[in-house]
Amino acid sequence: MAFYESIFIVRSDLTTEQVEQVATRVADLITSGGGTILQHELWGRRQLAYPLKKDTKGFYIFNLVEGGGPLIANLEARLMIDEDVLKFQNIRVKKANLVPSPLAPGERASESAEVLLPGDEGYDAQDEEYEDEEEDLEI
Repeated sequence: MAFYESIFIVRSDLTTEQVEQVATRVADLITSGGGTILQHELWGRRQLAYPLKKDTKGFYIFNLVEGGGPLIANLEARLMIDEDVLKFQNIRVKKANLVPSPLAPGERASESAEVLLPGDEGYDAQDEEYEDEEEDLEI
């Protein structure tokens, strides 16, 4: 069995219950096709890079799936005709990475990262050295 990362975007005008129903329909489709969902993440309502079917926002849903090629082909066919799904992408990965993604709800990487300011112990002034090198360049 192969591992796939499946991401799909659901219309933004749906309620939270309706988004969960779409996610449940997709999960049922995967399990009935012989696959297993190793990880499920609802990334929330986010701004789209460009309008899709007149929507500028959408709910992002991520699944890490273990299954075969026919399962993914069937999943893509069903997502293509689902009116609630704006866009989807399935990517085959070599191994399953069960670490929560940075977009997952909960503690975000940016919140847990320590920010060091000039003068703090451990501050690395590489950026300042880089700026000096730019000034030395003659054009």
